[in-house]
Amino acid sequence: QEVMFMEEADDNEVILYLQKRKGFVKLALETGSPIVPVYCFGVAGSYGHWIPKGDFFNKLGRAIGFLPLIFWGRFGIPYGIPKPCQLTVVFGAPIDVPLEGENVSKESVDKYHCQYLTEMEALFDRHKGDVGCGHMKLKIM
Repeated sequence: QEVMFMEEADDNEVILYLQKRKGFVKLALETGSPIVPVYCFGVAGSYGHWIPKGDFFNKLGRAIGFLPLIFWGRFGIPYGIPKPCQLTVVFGAPIDVPLEGENVSKESVDKYHCQYLTEMEALFDRHKGDVGCGHMKLKIM
């Protein structure tokens, strides 16, 4: 469903669809594994894309569970190799979580998910100027 929002972003905004994505936090709590915030700058330039519009495609997307998306990379080849562009991957400090096993509470998931989102925003803001994206804003949906 996130694909429908892709065209709404302006050129000065980066959208991450993480607000409802909590499964990785639950898994980390089940295993006691730290969560490491990671962001890759420049990935938006790797592929061009076309998102079909209209009621038919919206209904189709809801029926099959995803909206078909066409993307192309180098030489305009659909679903091909990415266009050459500078990618910069930055890592935040690991977020240590307790080992809760199979008894993970919703409160724990929400607490560490909130901490993760806060760290992702801080990571983005801390490094965006270094890679020429100082004007960009991160929006988490």
